[in-house]
Amino acid sequence: MKMETTNGEIAQLLRRVAAAYQILGENRFKIIAYERAADSIEHLTSETKDLWDNQKLGDIPGIGEAIAKHLDELFRTGNVSHFVSVFNKVPAAVFPLLSVPGLGPKKAYKLVTELKLSNANYAVEELERAANAGKVAPLEGFGGKSQADILAAIATYKRGQIKEHRMELSSADSIAQEVMEYLKKHASVSRVDALGSLRRQVSTIGDIDIAVATKKPEEVVDYFVRVPHQKIVEKGPKGATLLLHNGRQVDLRVQKPESYGAMLQYFTGSKNHNIRLRSYGLTKGKSLNEYGMKDLKTGRMRSFRTEEGFYKELGLPWIAPELREDKGEIEQSLNPSGLPKLVEVSDMKGDLHIHTNYQFESSHDLGISSLAEHLDRAVQLGYDYIGISDHNPSITNHTVSQIAEIMKRRKESYESLAKAQDRHIKVFIMCEVDILANGTLALPASAFDYVDAVIVSLHSSFTQEKKKTTERLLKALGAHPKVRILGHPTGRLLTKREGADADWAAVFAECRKRDIALEINAYPSRLDLPDDLVFDAVKEGNKFCIDTDSHAVGQMDMMRYGVSVARRGWCEKSAIVNTLEYNEFRKWLLKS
Repeated sequence: MKMETTNGEIAQLLRRVAAAYQILGENRFKIIAYERAADSIEHLTSETKDLWDNQKLGDIPGIGEAIAKHLDELFRTGNVSHFVSVFNKVPAAVFPLLSVPGLGPKKAYKLVTELKLSNANYAVEELERAANAGKVAPLEGFGGKSQADILAAIATYKRGQIKEHRMELSSADSIAQEVMEYLKKHASVSRVDALGSLRRQVSTIGDIDIAVATKKPEEVVDYFVRVPHQKIVEKGPKGATLLLHNGRQVDLRVQKPESYGAMLQYFTGSKNHNIRLRSYGLTKGKSLNEYGMKDLKTGRMRSFRTEEGFYKELGLPWIAPELREDKGEIEQSLNPSGLPKLVEVSDMKGDLHIHTNYQFESSHDLGISSLAEHLDRAVQLGYDYIGISDHNPSITNHTVSQIAEIMKRRKESYESLAKAQDRHIKVFIMCEVDILANGTLALPASAFDYVDAVIVSLHSSFTQEKKKTTERLLKALGAHPKVRILGHPTGRLLTKREGADADWAAVFAECRKRDIALEINAYPSRLDLPDDLVFDAVKEGNKFCIDTDSHAVGQMDMMRYGVSVARRGWCEKSAIVNTLEYNEFRKWLLKS
């Protein structure tokens, strides 16, 4: 049977190998290696296959030589013979049960063998029938409560509320902010922070982890579990876990203020950054953990109120959460040039990818807000300029002359509206133009007279072979001097569609040659260019433009998610064109 190759599917595959190893009594270090590899791949913001295509599997933290060879076989043949042999030693019905919350490998194996669950396709349903018939409680190590818990867990599973199901960064952020605001109302809470992948601003999030500094931990835990929820998964003196009504899991950790900095550092991760930091700490004679730092010579344990103090004790500057991915950040922090001064939301001077409700038959969806509404929001955000980048007119329903006439009327309308406004926001009349399958642009040459500049983007034919996609992009970038931004370059949609496969080094080189900016699209389902490709392009000296791709005025507030991607890619303000003041930006955009 052919194995699938999206990040989620590969992570699940590796976790199944780890689960099979647990059941078979394999070496625990092997099990840990597969679990660590699964975690790394699940948190990647580019597809593993794209990295394999670019011979960069070794760049993925936690992927050792053996697992890399297995993945190479997977991408070449669609199967891994070693995995097949391992899975053949374990009843197939075990693996579906691992998606039921609370069922680990050994418990799932016992249920499958004792209850004789033989059909993998219906294993969950068969287990539910057995539990409803009272057949689970008599099994050794289970009992009535376990049987009831299994039925509740199956009900949760059937509603699709599975722990491994990841959500977009903005969704996790929204849930976390609501819970954090609630926690801040308690008098004994002195500080609240997100932890883990959410604090590092990874593009997709699993569970939501929150930290609280308090001198009265038990009071705060009791207060936390009063958040409206479906189930208290766990509760103890140091924290609690809730399953919310929306099926999302929120974990709370509490710590005394004097040790909060160490705990915050430890649980922000990533796992690979922490491993590297602990190894570095040992060279300094110090052992690091969530409570502080032990001097290995004296045995003295030191606590830290802040992360800054924790890193300083190691002779390091504070490392921004977005950088903690084991990409050389510790080594770079020791370099005389230091870590990059990362871009901030406050550095942004404008948003160049905005769709308004101007009425015409475009190639894709129109916006729902007016130019005036976007201008008002731009004032509130402190911008100097915006770009209106509606999609090009439909090329299937219009002639070349009709498209030119539409673009002329559009330009006249926007110019009139911009001139009439008293907000002092400069408006660039732009267009987002489709890159067709053969690399030509879906805007005739005559229509370019009616735009200041264009964003070119992939909106179709995402599965073309790598060579063809690369040629297509290179052709589009050189199609017209007014091509100034490559929009959402990979075309990915998080959790829904993989990005296009291209020789990104060649595309980035072409952008540098033509002084074209790579867009970092802040729309939460895109976050494209992905941060690992931003990291590569930063090293080569490319320019970027962070845009929201807004189709409604409220979406202009999403800029911070694009800034997070830029920060994770080690982007400084100087690399981002729309941090420039108006006159300098105009000079770049119009090549004047």
